Amino acid sequence: MEDDVDLRELLAHCLSSQGLAVTTAGSGLELYQQIAKEPADIVILDIGLPDQDGYAIASFLRANTNMGLIILTARSRVDDRLKGFTSGADLYFVKPVDCRELAIAATNLARRLAAGPDVNDLPSLQASSSSEPWVLDNARWSVLSPRGLPVRLTAKEFDLVVALTQDPGRAVDRTALLEMLDYANTVQGSRGLDALVSRLRRKIEAAVGEAFPIQTVHAKGYLFSAPIKQL
Repeated sequence: MEDDVDLRELLAHCLSSQGLAVTTAGSGLELYQQIAKEPADIVILDIGLPDQDGYAIASFLRANTNMGLIILTARSRVDDRLKGFTSGADLYFVKPVDCRELAIAATNLARRLAAGPDVNDLPSLQASSSSEPWVLDNARWSVLSPRGLPVRLTAKEFDLVVALTQDPGRAVDRTALLEMLDYANTVQGSRGLDALVSRLRRKIEAAVGEAFPIQTVHAKGYLFSAPIKQL
């Protein structure tokens, strides 16, 4: 995604010559329209765009999609890099960049995302504060952190947690989650599911001070990666 037409076309041609399927966009609006029709595996994003700050786009993509994100920009300061990674970038390249290097990085990132994480390598997110499990309180529609702090859930949030905790540590397929949560099996429905997960993570972390261990399994779905018991 690049607003300079000549540079955008040159980059697209070069990446295509390396065997990648490439679609271009010159603005945030064009990007949103394209991914609404067909999500990409990887987005290569410039920061200086005509209609929206690139960091804001990066944050949106990270919160609402599972796509890999590479920032490609002329901004080389450490603060810019930190802001890029904080916004959700997987990789950060400073122009000019050798297209072959960029193509290899994009290919490796796509392969890594498609493979998904090894459950055995996932961090035990609750271990920083307690060895106790999370608790799902079915009667009160709430979850309790390992330290015993409760968070009330909406009906949709509760259904999501129930779906993911029937077999903790095992990924639940995205299509199955869409059906269980009454989302349409469409791009819009999938984005709704991702947004629900993101909101729930932020809500619980803000309430109890520790991350809620719903892990994204790229090209698969989601899993709950910590011990949990039900009341």
